[in-house]
Amino acid sequence: MKRTNFKTKAVPQFLLILFTVVSLVSCDSDFDVKTPGTAVAPPVIHSVSEAREDAPVTQGVLQNTYIIRGENLASLVAVYFNGYRTSFNPALTTDNLTFVSVPEFAPYVGQDNILRLENLYGSTTYDFSLLTIEDFTEGTTEDGVKTVTLIGGDFTDASEVIFTSGSEEEGNLVERPAEILSVSETEVTVVVPDGVEQAYIDLTTSRGASARSDSYGFTYSVYIDQLNPEWSMSQWGGTFDVEATDPALGQYSIQSVREAWSGLTFTPETGIPFNQYEAITVSLYGTGEPGDMVNVAINDFAGTVGVELIPGQWNKVVIPMGSFFPTGGAPAVINRIDFQEASNTGKAQYIFYVDDFGFL
Repeated sequence: MKRTNFKTKAVPQFLLILFTVVSLVSCDSDFDVKTPGTAVAPPVIHSVSEAREDAPVTQGVLQNTYIIRGENLASLVAVYFNGYRTSFNPALTTDNLTFVSVPEFAPYVGQDNILRLENLYGSTTYDFSLLTIEDFTEGTTEDGVKTVTLIGGDFTDASEVIFTSGSEEEGNLVERPAEILSVSETEVTVVVPDGVEQAYIDLTTSRGASARSDSYGFTYSVYIDQLNPEWSMSQWGGTFDVEATDPALGQYSIQSVREAWSGLTFTPETGIPFNQYEAITVSLYGTGEPGDMVNVAINDFAGTVGVELIPGQWNKVVIPMGSFFPTGGAPAVINRIDFQEASNTGKAQYIFYVDDFGFL
């Protein structure tokens, strides 16, 4: 019995010693053995997709997230967009897939348009340009057609521009395609579609990317092709026409024929809270001499800002609300806005035009 008991205890001890030795050898060689399923080879890119729709693209948008599919990605150590390094999440990376975000400050114009991946065994590159809209400016053609120029890049492959207002959730989505007049790497100029008061400008490229501008237009309009029904118009010392066609930004403008120091008056049905908006904006067209002026006044001239008219040109002005009352005393509400002729040259008649008038 003792002999038998000795054998049953000795065998486990021997196995324990053997297992311990093997384990020590395995620990010493951990860095020499590759992870199962990880190829010892440079990365390979099969496709890049925009993460929200998982749609293949060959152009990305700054700060958007993308899915890179390929091979040998588990050992990634670095990802670059046009030479600018970005981060990636190793926890979401497999040998065939990883998620990356385009950095906000990655260069996007004047570049070779290269996405570069590096792993422990080499690197690879992929043709991939970047897109962003930094800003936009407004203008008019010689025929008085309203235009917007988007500024940013890389716009080389721009294929469509749409002015989008409302939303599907609210049931008031309106998408108005715009005619593209010119395209360069850094600028795209388009015609503003009829009927646009406020919209976001969406630019799409043939490489699958889409970027959106800041809000374009008015927070609240008083006159765009027609007078807002919540407002009425009157005048003193002249005449006006709310359906003038030449010149006009869009279909119609307001022609104001004035005697010296006479004016055009806009009155809302109910007072507009003064602090509700940041600025008044309006486009004015002069027909007289350089230096002709119009006073824009609030509440029967309680606050006034002078604007110079440019002969033969539309001049868009944005007047911060604080400019009307620089030393204080702003009213609680706006119940009247006037455009007063203020050239002070003694002529019998002055003609100017008003269009695209409202609040920002």
